[in-house]
Amino acid sequence: MTDPELLEWLKKDPNRGMNQLIRQYAGLVFGIVRGIMAGICDSSEIEDCVTDVFLKFQNGLSSFRPEASLKTYLGILARNSALNAIRNRPEVLSLEDEDLWLQIPAEGDFTEEIAEKNLLDSVFAEIEKLGHPDADILLRKYYLGQSSRCIAKALNLTVSNVDTRAHRAIRKLREKFEGENT
Repeated sequence: MTDPELLEWLKKDPNRGMNQLIRQYAGLVFGIVRGIMAGICDSSEIEDCVTDVFLKFQNGLSSFRPEASLKTYLGILARNSALNAIRNRPEVLSLEDEDLWLQIPAEGDFTEEIAEKNLLDSVFAEIEKLGHPDADILLRKYYLGQSSRCIAKALNLTVSNVDTRAHRAIRKLREKFEGENT
């Protein structure tokens, strides 16, 4: 079913429309959420996050812009929801938790993992500071793997504009992070 047809269903019969939306896009949403949360969260937390994505979509349906594709919109919503779920996850560790002993090596040095997570947090924070549409372009191009043509269509830009903005945004990020390392 095409996006316009699905949006029409969502307006006329919200329950039937949401059922069809879930049928069409549950695999995409689950794949993105699982890819981000696997190894950090258990399967019930991943399932809860997937459910939250569709609830957020349903609650924010009035703000959805039809020029964006449902696939892209749900992909970004899934990615953001998964990252927020991880950020908001309470870090409660119990020494009696047997699974914990299986996951943590006896002589572990976690400095590299912590440094990598801090770097990723910094990169995403800097990308968000770029604002619209540059942040959207970078996330779509390098995180979701969308083509410049697809991004241009979704954001109502030209392909050359998308490529130029992506190049300039990457250069800004590179200058920012190279400046911090000197």
